[in-house]
Amino acid sequence: MAKPKKGKARKVFKGVRFFLVSFLLVCVMCASICGVALALYLRVYIEPNAKIDVNELMFDMDMTSIVYAWDPEKEDYTEYEVLRGRENRIWSDLDEIPKDLQNAFIAIEDKRFYEHKGVDWKRTANGVINWIVGKEGGGSTITQQLIKNLTDDKDYSVKRKLNEIFRALQLEKDLGDKDRILEMYLNLIYLGQGAYGVNTAATTYFSKDLDELNLAECAILAGITKNPSRYDPFNHPETIKERQETILNEMCKQGMISESERDEAKAQPLEYKYEAAKEARENTYSYFTDAVINDVINDLVEKKDYPLELAKWKVTSGGVQIYTTVEPAVQAAMEEVYEDDSNFPNISRNGMRTESAMVICNNQGDVVGIVGGRGKKTDNRVLVRADSPRQAGSSIKPLSAYGPAMDAGLITPYSVRDNAPFKEIDGRAWPRNDSGGYTGPMTIRSAVAKSTNAIAVRVVDELTPQAAYDFLTEQLGFKHLNSADIDLAPMALGGMNGGVTVREMAAGFSIFLNDGIFNGARTYTKVLNSDGTVLLENEPLERQVFEREQTVYYMRDVLKGVTSSAMGGTARRINVPGMDVGGKTGTSQKKRDLWFCGFTPYYAGATWFGYDSSYDLSGVSGNPSLTIWNKVMNKVHENLEPAEFDMGDSDNFEKQSYCTVSGLAPSSACRANGTVETGRYWKGDAPSKVCTECSYVAPEPEPEPEEPGAVDPENPGAGEAGGTTAPTDPSGGTLPQTQDPEDD
Repeated sequence: MAKPKKGKARKVFKGVRFFLVSFLLVCVMCASICGVALALYLRVYIEPNAKIDVNELMFDMDMTSIVYAWDPEKEDYTEYEVLRGRENRIWSDLDEIPKDLQNAFIAIEDKRFYEHKGVDWKRTANGVINWIVGKEGGGSTITQQLIKNLTDDKDYSVKRKLNEIFRALQLEKDLGDKDRILEMYLNLIYLGQGAYGVNTAATTYFSKDLDELNLAECAILAGITKNPSRYDPFNHPETIKERQETILNEMCKQGMISESERDEAKAQPLEYKYEAAKEARENTYSYFTDAVINDVINDLVEKKDYPLELAKWKVTSGGVQIYTTVEPAVQAAMEEVYEDDSNFPNISRNGMRTESAMVICNNQGDVVGIVGGRGKKTDNRVLVRADSPRQAGSSIKPLSAYGPAMDAGLITPYSVRDNAPFKEIDGRAWPRNDSGGYTGPMTIRSAVAKSTNAIAVRVVDELTPQAAYDFLTEQLGFKHLNSADIDLAPMALGGMNGGVTVREMAAGFSIFLNDGIFNGARTYTKVLNSDGTVLLENEPLERQVFEREQTVYYMRDVLKGVTSSAMGGTARRINVPGMDVGGKTGTSQKKRDLWFCGFTPYYAGATWFGYDSSYDLSGVSGNPSLTIWNKVMNKVHENLEPAEFDMGDSDNFEKQSYCTVSGLAPSSACRANGTVETGRYWKGDAPSKVCTECSYVAPEPEPEPEEPGAVDPENPGAGEAGGTTAPTDPSGGTLPQTQDPEDD
């Protein structure tokens, strides 16, 4: 009976064994098939995407650009304004990031960061298990999180995770630099409140630079990254505090800090700067910053062949560093005056109020301040009226007429031209003087002071309109003039077709400060890439626009007369205490534009006033540009030492007499007529030709007083007529008595 039992058992055993072997074979076959399928999947769909171009992906990342201003007290550049693109991010090298901040992220995000090759397989396995059972807790390393930030891939599929793993492995292999990976990660992560990267987060939450953060604050920033909304310090201070303590505990556990350091950090008070962050988000750039943005964009297009859209992105979102010429104190003074509406006439036309713009250059010709409109600036990248072309009126005369003519040796300040109509147009005398009259011979000094149009036309006629146009366009870089402006009216009277800008005028007048050198009206000196390499160099032009040294000294003297009450100058209301001031007023055709362009020993400034549309300024009394210029410059010069213009070495000058009728060396007739004055001439410039236009007419002799007792009672006013003799020429002989002396 035992044999049948053994046989049955044997059969059962064989059946079980066959089943197990078959099952195993099926499992192996299935595993093999799955393995092959997975391998094929990885080879076909995952591996081709494993290699990424970090530089290309970094290019797509928005980084905050910074505008710098020179600080004369620190003798270094300091941050002036921040240009935020879509993402507020300021790049910091790893050695600029506190070690405590680095360790805080590593402790809570990836404690084996410096040990693995991009993937922490233990954490990955835990992450898979957590995913299966529905628990929180991923297995991503810092390298994997960097990949996610670089690619902006927010898909939660298995494919995305596999891509991420392979890319992380490949990235670490390609870079071979853990510090570089950590640096990129700390600069790219989003930390809430519009802050990308640890640098902007430090500013956003604590209003601190990175090197000012303490351990407690470092742990706060590291805690945000897990969930920027949930752990927002502004909105959830209790939640982020708990997270901070967890991080500090981990740092202590991993030997990064001591227990005493941990406990001290936990007890450290936290001061969040919500209002400062809000103000930063709502920051409105100054007009200067708007202008420098435009300048850099244009230069990238013109000098570097950037497409326009790429140039715009580069400036506002490319993390560039723009080193400017702005003087914050000057810019602030300008804004203070322009934001005060009481400084402007309260008039309007068709619902449009009057506007104004001003530009100030230093004595080297660099732009140090710009205001492009009245009132408080409320938006970025708005119309900068300082760069909008307008007619210049008489303010152009020193640049188009008198300066070039003096440099050509055609005139001196004491040259005389006839203040009379140049010609007739439709039976009317032209040009019309603002005073409405013509006074005959007049010196250049007086003509400039009184803004006499007739003499300006005569000077440009001698110089030629072409020469005047060439000086403006080729020497001073005026960009908006065109061929229609090569004529007497545009060049002598400022009635341009193309127009000039406030910036061009300020830079033009700066040559009278800078010894006749034009530097191009720079708003910036250089631009650096985010990695510190030079993107743009903007060297001064250093263009010597006046060939004769005396031209600058002559023009300073002439333009100083415009602000002189003694000379009846059109800008005699200008007064900057302790400072010499020169300049020129201007009124365009039909009184659509009012100007004052002037300079002190420190600065040159141009001010325009008018409507954005071509409305005339009827109803406006005086010239508001004078008032605005004077108020701004008084603020700008408050703390500056009194100064006078450099009028040249006296050894190079000589005082010589000249005739105010002809501008020539005086004759005896000129002296007898009282038409002689003394001028300060550069040696060799005094006229040698003697005046022949003056002749002497003796005045009517006055009756000689009668002797006592010789009065006729019938005619008490009568007396004896005394004889007269013709006056004697000081050089000998008798002067002819042909006409009365002329009044000057």
